Amino acid sequence: MPTSLQWLVALAVVGVVGGVATVYFRNIQMRRDETAAGIVALSGVSWRTFIHMVLDALSRRGFERVVDSDTASGDSDFVLERQGERHLLSCKHGSAFVLGRLTVNELANDINLNNAAGGFLLTQGRITDDARPVAALQRIELLDGPTLWPQLRDFLPAEQLAGIRAKAAQLARQRVLSSWLVALLAGVATFLALPDAPATTKPEPVADAGPAATAPTAADAGAATRMPTPAASPADDASAAPATADAMPAAEAAMVAADATAPAGSVEQHRTDVARAISTLPDVDRAIWSSESTLQVFLLEIDGDAFTRICPLIERYDELASSRIQLTPPQGSDARVRFRQCRSY
Repeated sequence: MPTSLQWLVALAVVGVVGGVATVYFRNIQMRRDETAAGIVALSGVSWRTFIHMVLDALSRRGFERVVDSDTASGDSDFVLERQGERHLLSCKHGSAFVLGRLTVNELANDINLNNAAGGFLLTQGRITDDARPVAALQRIELLDGPTLWPQLRDFLPAEQLAGIRAKAAQLARQRVLSSWLVALLAGVATFLALPDAPATTKPEPVADAGPAATAPTAADAGAATRMPTPAASPADDASAAPATADAMPAAEAAMVAADATAPAGSVEQHRTDVARAISTLPDVDRAIWSSESTLQVFLLEIDGDAFTRICPLIERYDELASSRIQLTPPQGSDARVRFRQCRSY
């Protein structure tokens, strides 16, 4: 994969992770933190202050207080009226309350006894889910922690409400910063996990062998008799035998011509000569040194066995005989790249 595409994918991961986390912490989680802190604040006020806040909130909706009765337990039931219809209000002051179907049924009985149109059940605590279907049938509106806070937050002192919101916002900023650090780490991990772009090596120009590509001379024949041939399997011999007789003289002639001009002991010149000679083989497109120890051979066909004809050419030099041979199939071929070695280290 190209490096530019790797950077784009990594930056996209950073943006998505950081953006989603920012939206979540600044919108959803911050409201939850504010609600939790607000419920704690409502639970800390006195009963009288709390019930006045509730009555003021309901008066905004058109409900006016008619009759009230206080009990020693801190619970209070009130009769409210709107447009000639009466509603009962029951409050449970404290965040430790967990109200269920029994409490809803008790309020429903009081509504029926007083011929009221409906009622309200409020607490800073929690109302269980099994009580909600019963409340809907009895026309009872349930207001617990998460739904009670939006109704009463405007009745808290302005300084206290500002402090709750500032603390929730500060916590949200800390979480957003942490989420962007996590997003950055995720982007780096993604960049490192993506595959690198394959190394491309500019092919060296192959000089024309000139006279070396013509018919073999007597010197070529003598060099061929002195050149060692690596052992091959019977299957390889059967597939490579027809092409060997025609391909080897031209390659050997190129080697002889190169030896005549190569300075003694020049390893770089030997590499050039070997690549030039192998490039003259009929089933080889070109040969280049991708590194000091790896010779990359681009094949024209994969049916033959060019390896058996490459080894005699490269084993002429002891310092190159143990080099890796990378046999690259023709473009569009399904064959895999193979790595061979004429002589082990």
